[in-house]
Amino acid sequence: MTEDMITETGIRGTVETGLTTEYAWNTGKAVADWLPTAGSIIVLYVSTGQQTARAIIEGLRLQGRSVVDGGIGDKYAATAHIKTSGLSGAVVVGVEESTGVVLIQIFNEGGDVVGRESGLLELAELTDAGNFVPAAVKGELTAIA
Repeated sequence: MTEDMITETGIRGTVETGLTTEYAWNTGKAVADWLPTAGSIIVLYVSTGQQTARAIIEGLRLQGRSVVDGGIGDKYAATAHIKTSGLSGAVVVGVEESTGVVLIQIFNEGGDVVGRESGLLELAELTDAGNFVPAAVKGELTAIA
């Protein structure tokens, strides 16, 4: 990944700049390992971000984390779900319709966005290294009721 893909509040890019399905999959694995608690993580997306969200979900599950597929939603929905359901965190995948640029935002268990100064650089390093040991049991997947 290139340094310019890391913004103050997320990971931003296109397939051409390195934000591939494999990169999203590894991002899910890194988030699973980085978030400090073992609770469920919710993943939300805009409709055109579904492929990236699915790759993140798979990465989270391979690391043994239970995932809630929140479907279509945004950062406000992610924060609300974290706070009302006691989740360990969230990932929100957005897409700028005019450019096709994907933005991945990660939220901690307090509902705060993980930014450049609060762990995003560390997450990017974990993702780039790709040294993940899969969990013995794949995490469960549930959907928002």
